[in-house]
Amino acid sequence: MIGAGLAAAVLAAGATAFLVSRHGAGGGQGVAAFREARAFAVSGLLKQVEGPYALLLGDSQIERLYLPSLCGHPVVNAAIAGTRISGLRAVAGWIALPRPPETIVVTIGTNDLTLRQRTGHSDATERFRAEARALFAELAPRARRVVATAVPPIDAGRPGVTKFYDAAAAAAYSAILSEECVRAGCRFVDAFADLRDPAGLSRSPDGVHLGLDMAARDAIAARLEAAACPAAPARSP
Repeated sequence: MIGAGLAAAVLAAGATAFLVSRHGAGGGQGVAAFREARAFAVSGLLKQVEGPYALLLGDSQIERLYLPSLCGHPVVNAAIAGTRISGLRAVAGWIALPRPPETIVVTIGTNDLTLRQRTGHSDATERFRAEARALFAELAPRARRVVATAVPPIDAGRPGVTKFYDAAAAAAYSAILSEECVRAGCRFVDAFADLRDPAGLSRSPDGVHLGLDMAARDAIAARLEAAACPAAPARSP
């Protein structure tokens, strides 16, 4: 569990600002430079992986997920905290794939739901759709399969959350991801369905980030594998 002070700081600043403060970067150029450097590092990691592999792309929700394997293949986690969907397109474009991954998993949307991104931007939803359509169109030819997840749960009942996030729009953003994923021939899954009930929400450290432990990780992995490799044997607990 992160402390109350840090949780409030993450909510107040938004994940993007949190990323900047962690890495000492200033402004959008600093964030972009960090993302490009991270993509360079991931490209190097991928060269060291033998055989089939899976690639995770997205924001801190998936960056925090420890997933050593997916469908029996090693996983490289290229997610970056603070990323919005437009930034993810840039990161994905910078990553050099030595060969197509068996699966690319995409989890995105939380940072696009901050009030900073939504309030006063009447076209925010349509811009998100346009970015999602472009993202999946770009990723689909680069992997054997692409699996997109629903936006992870946001606990609107947690104090302070709705001061910084438009939790009410999360379902609409998930629907957009589903529609644009299917349009590109990808597979869509709510990998976080087991964390949406009151018990699951209560485990979140701040009402926004997933409450992860080994059981939650295994439940998420099982849902991802049901979408990515449905013919494979069920994951052992």
